[in-house]
Amino acid sequence: MAHTVESRISTPAAELRDLLDQAERQVHALDRTTIADYLVRLDRIDALFAQIQTDQAARGPGTDQALRSEMGRWTDLQEKIERRNTQFVKAANTVGGYPALRAQHPPAAGAWWHLDAHVAMQRRKKLRQLLQTLAIVAVLALVGAWAYQTWLAPDPETIAFVSALNTLEQHVDAGELDAALAVAESALQTLPTNTELLVWAAVLSERLGDEAGAGQYNARAQAQLDGNNLQFHLMVGMARFRAGDLDGATDAATLASGIDPEEPQVYFLLGNIAETRGDLPAALDAFDRAATLAEADNAQLAVVSKMRYGMLLQQFQMPGAEQSPLDTSGDATATPTATPSP
Repeated sequence: MAHTVESRISTPAAELRDLLDQAERQVHALDRTTIADYLVRLDRIDALFAQIQTDQAARGPGTDQALRSEMGRWTDLQEKIERRNTQFVKAANTVGGYPALRAQHPPAAGAWWHLDAHVAMQRRKKLRQLLQTLAIVAVLALVGAWAYQTWLAPDPETIAFVSALNTLEQHVDAGELDAALAVAESALQTLPTNTELLVWAAVLSERLGDEAGAGQYNARAQAQLDGNNLQFHLMVGMARFRAGDLDGATDAATLASGIDPEEPQVYFLLGNIAETRGDLPAALDAFDRAATLAEADNAQLAVVSKMRYGMLLQQFQMPGAEQSPLDTSGDATATPTATPSP
């Protein structure tokens, strides 16, 4: 009897079932002491499936259904791991992060070794969706306010501007900077004094390496703003951020902060840049500061900043999440420690 049991345990199928049992039980409770072994165990399960399937193929037809139940369990486990990707990344971060684990356990080819990339992709998708929503809200607010004040439908210039801006931003989000610049330059033929289009043309020219063209467009935009350098740098910073130039956006935010260190839009921009760079504490500080400063005279920005703060706190389960997202009992004048980010 003992010989029979030992023979069963020593087979690849028995080892596979045992490892699946362990992996299913432990998936809910991973930490710094278990994450590496767990990922290696998944590699072993994957290798055992490949070995067994090869053996079955060699034995001929009629043997390929032997582990149907285990294959179903393996599929379910991988789906559960994908749903818990944030938990895996959090556990991996306590031991140096996924890059360090991959370096320690080459070739680290399984999808479970790359959950950090999956989480980062989800974050970028959520950020793009949020930015698109905010852009739509801003455009609708602009059009609505104008219609309310004049009791007339938008004039052709306003319609042309909104249409051009939407098309331009779609090209930017898709990484089609040449096409985006072409839209801006075409619209400027009929709207030569539109500040936002001029700023976009300048930023896109920068990204495409045309410093001379960028300088000309910047000069025209500043002339339209009549010396309001704060607004100019904020517009440049947001456009650079949207176009993927985080360093340029940081420079613009720094210039704007030098003009008015109490401007909430500066901190909102800094928060976005910090979040995109993965500096979560700095992003939280910046959104908190933006909400506090906007409370008095920019209610919409205050609400959006609080929302961004709360989303970050909930999504990443930061230590101290039990605190109010906008606890300002500390130093309310502290400068954000993060790099600016949209």
